Amino acid sequence: MDILLPLPVTCAKTFLGLPEEIGAAREWVRCVLGEQCPRLEDAVLVASELATNTIRHSASGAAAGRFALQIELTATSAGLTCIDMGPALAPAPRPAGEGGRGLQIVKCLTSDYTVRDEPTSRTVRCRLVWPEQDGEAR
Repeated sequence: MDILLPLPVTCAKTFLGLPEEIGAAREWVRCVLGEQCPRLEDAVLVASELATNTIRHSASGAAAGRFALQIELTATSAGLTCIDMGPALAPAPRPAGEGGRGLQIVKCLTSDYTVRDEPTSRTVRCRLVWPEQDGEAR
């Protein structure tokens, strides 16, 4: 039996700041949005990039670090928010020519991309809008 929830629906989950939690974040997004989501693969990719950046470039990737993902689902879009523990004490080392494209991918796939820095946290918000079908947004 299917249960229909009134929209918008908001779901949130906290993850440990460990590399293996990136896969857990992807699976959580896939589970929340479901296979019928018109932009499921985009949403999973965006969540993966945000989680990766959080672990690599914020205090969430340090010992006892954590980050949270939140999804707000509407009839026409999904808002994705990532909240981390703020700036790392030192930038993560990066081999020459590697990386640096994750946020470009996120910005290309989403709209309303914003970042809010606080002394002990950073909040990244973006929105994936469903493609229109038959004159109706989905």
